[in-house]
Amino acid sequence: MLMEGLLEFLWGAAKAAVPPAALVLIIGWICRTWIGERLKASVKHEYDDRLEQLKAELKAQGDSNLALLKSEIDRQGEKLRIAASSFSEVQKATIARKVDAVDALWNGFVQMRDAFPGVYSITDIFSDREMRGFYTSPTMNKFSKDVGAFTEMDLIGVGFAEVEAVRPHLGEYAWAIYVTYRTIMGRSMHLIKNGRSDPSGLEWYKDQNIQNLVASAFGLAKMEEFANLGHSRFNWINNNFSTILLAAIDTILTGQTFSDAAYKQAERMEQQISVANKAGKTINP
Repeated sequence: MLMEGLLEFLWGAAKAAVPPAALVLIIGWICRTWIGERLKASVKHEYDDRLEQLKAELKAQGDSNLALLKSEIDRQGEKLRIAASSFSEVQKATIARKVDAVDALWNGFVQMRDAFPGVYSITDIFSDREMRGFYTSPTMNKFSKDVGAFTEMDLIGVGFAEVEAVRPHLGEYAWAIYVTYRTIMGRSMHLIKNGRSDPSGLEWYKDQNIQNLVASAFGLAKMEEFANLGHSRFNWINNNFSTILLAAIDTILTGQTFSDAAYKQAERMEQQISVANKAGKTINP
């Protein structure tokens, strides 16, 4: 309306004061301006309409995608929830088995320790000189007379089957510790018992297989410590094996993994157990 009023005013003024040729030019310029403004307004209106339409389309598409995404998230979340629940149940069962396994391991160790005949463990109190007369000295006869009544074979079944049954839940390192302990105790009995005919057996702690078994379990430094003891060697064996066995049990129960060094140590123990078994009777079935 404003543009039309302006045109009427200009037309009236122009007819009175402007020559016809100039008037035509002015009218042409005004028309071009007016048409341009109308075109701009039309284009802007169409652009605004299209923009609103695009916004609506994008919003609808976004809402649809959001709904799909939420559905997928919910679906994946349900999968994770089910998986976590299943994993939790598996973990609970695994932990329960490990607890039962370490109970069996420790009980097997204690049973073995307690079943070791006193006529052998009493040798801990004697000096090396006294032990040389273990079978020949009249004063030592009261200790040695009953040695033949007990052999390493008496310990074969003590706790072994129960521990072997849970071996998969213990791992090779803990198992190797247990079997190494059994092998040392059994071989020491074998050597002391045969000391009546072979006096070197009375120094069972000097046996190369015994020392190699100790070294495989504790290392060379501890093996030298053991070799230099003057007495209480069975007590040393029991205390040191209980220490490393408890450390292995703690590793199992806390869910930690044994180091590569521990697995290599287990391999050395297993190898030395095999050597000791070939060298003479032990208590391992």
